[in-house]
Amino acid sequence: MLVVGGREDSILATRLLAHARSQPWDLTGRLSLPGLVGLLSEVDLMIGNDSGPRHLAAAVGTPTVGIFWCGNVVNAAPLVRARHRVATSFQTTCPDCGASQTRGRCPHDPSFVAEVPVDEVLDEARNLLARDWEEASESSVRRS
Repeated sequence: MLVVGGREDSILATRLLAHARSQPWDLTGRLSLPGLVGLLSEVDLMIGNDSGPRHLAAAVGTPTVGIFWCGNVVNAAPLVRARHRVATSFQTTCPDCGASQTRGRCPHDPSFVAEVPVDEVLDEARNLLARDWEEASESSVRRS
């Protein structure tokens, strides 16, 4: 597992890394944009929120599992699901004050995707990785 992000993501990265089952690599704040693009072009799968790195991964052909707020799915989610999956939050009110977010944002800055179940994201990731593994196996059999 690799964790990427800007320097401002270091606290969140530390929290995420604390839950890793295997020895993760923390590259938070250490990659240039070209370095990030190169890395994303080589990994098997990218899991991330609706962010620049997730869009870059998709652009270089890496399968992705994106975590989206329902208001952004229409505009920013991948159009096809063969190599990209979408886990969606339907939280439309501020978890702090209860104000509807469909007409504009309140002054709070809570996560609107925190309700997306981790198991859903992991299931989508496993399905994509299994699919890619099956395709690779079929491709090598055809070449033999």
